Amino acid sequence: MSIFVADEIAMNFGGIRAVEGVSFAVEPGEVFSIIGPNGAGKTTIFNMISRIYTPSAGRMMFDGADITNVPPHTIASLGIARTFQNIELFANASLLQNLLIGRHCHSKVGLLAQLGFTSAVRDAEIAHREKAEEVIEFLGVQRYRDQLIANLPYGVRKVVELGRALCIEPRLLLLDEPSSGLNVEETEEMGHWIGDIRRDLGVTIIMVEHDMKLVHMVSDRVLALASGRILALGTSSEVQNDPEVIRAYIGGAPA
Repeated sequence: MSIFVADEIAMNFGGIRAVEGVSFAVEPGEVFSIIGPNGAGKTTIFNMISRIYTPSAGRMMFDGADITNVPPHTIASLGIARTFQNIELFANASLLQNLLIGRHCHSKVGLLAQLGFTSAVRDAEIAHREKAEEVIEFLGVQRYRDQLIANLPYGVRKVVELGRALCIEPRLLLLDEPSSGLNVEETEEMGHWIGDIRRDLGVTIIMVEHDMKLVHMVSDRVLALASGRILALGTSSEVQNDPEVIRAYIGGAPA
């Protein structure tokens, strides 16, 4: 069974149709990439999956359950995590503190217990810290664990945001432009992290990305969009050589 299914989803903003009748299915353990020119509807689809937007039409299924209208604050607890194109971290908190924020959806103790700092709260805090330390070790950022985000290089911040998403323990990870702002070496390293996350952690990944080298490096299948509609769906090579995709990107016919 597919872990995620989009069935004829559409998104309207007034008279503008940002996404129109898009359908696709993502299989467990797959890296599924969405590409397209600016304004193609890629991030709009991510915003629908993460429930920032409610689709104007269609439905979305995650692990067999309809999530089209579930409240946005429940998405993380269902097992869906997301990173953002523009880094969304707390600059004046440490790396460790930012990762612990990703554990919030796993908090099971009530407010009174937290105020009293009961044994249940202490045990939960230890478990959350242990998970955060596992992610720090997995990503190899131990030397930065106590440093403020504001003092870290941009490339490390991108890895920290990835780590915060992993602290949610997702089954489906949404990566929005993971190579944005990275140099060639950092982009290649990000590709290795994506491969490790899929292979070692068993996480399914949907990625929006402009860097076609990274797309080709990590993707099992690629969905190409333009003006909110599907142009092509297939392997990276198949999609990059599709005449409609070439026309959408460069405005000409394939060689």
